[in-house]
Amino acid sequence: MVLSPAERKNGRLSKNKLSLALRALSEVGYVVIEGVIPGDFLHEIKQVCNRTLHRYLKKEENRQHCIDDRAGHVGMSAPCKMPFMDAQIIENSFAMQILHEAMDGDFFCTFYNTNTAWPGSGVQRIHRDTKQLFPGLPFSLPIHMVVVNIPLVDFTIENGATEVWPGSHLICDDQNESRINAERAQTLPSIRTVLRAGSVVVRDMRMWHRGMPNRTDTIRTMLALVYFRGFLNRDSQL
Repeated sequence: MVLSPAERKNGRLSKNKLSLALRALSEVGYVVIEGVIPGDFLHEIKQVCNRTLHRYLKKEENRQHCIDDRAGHVGMSAPCKMPFMDAQIIENSFAMQILHEAMDGDFFCTFYNTNTAWPGSGVQRIHRDTKQLFPGLPFSLPIHMVVVNIPLVDFTIENGATEVWPGSHLICDDQNESRINAERAQTLPSIRTVLRAGSVVVRDMRMWHRGMPNRTDTIRTMLALVYFRGFLNRDSQL
């Protein structure tokens, strides 16, 4: 989805574009708005993030967990300081507009992380980040957990663009929802999320996905902000 000059100026999607975004989120499981974050700010936060990641991985326990145990897929909490706390990121107007409509205006952010595919990283197992709200039901309920991702570099096949299974957020007959059957996944269409840096991705966290190998010599990072519907227990998550 590409912003018009008027949408970019107003910081809001048009009525028609918002309707399309909500439909994609509901039916496909994610929506991409291209080129939202300005290049100068994107460069700043990327440089700060890369320095912070290198410091984070100097600790042996962090390095072992991320590089050895997680096959080079690094998860680091975003520092609660600028530029990570800039409003363009933590309350991006386009993402907030979509979330407000998709989650009935009652949602809160419970998690802010960075997801990095380190050079030489491997393939993650296929998984979903949250299960169906009521797994015993034979049908899927409306969205209850969302992640907003912002890539700090272009996502390409070479540097490990995430693989996703469109429509898989609606699957509700999984026997083990955290570990997806790879043979079953092979029978369903998947796509690699090739993205421009600074795009905003809004994704239903029930969607099947996996991190892919970074075959370049450059760090590939995206920011990840997780939002829950308001009725979910805040105290157990904070």
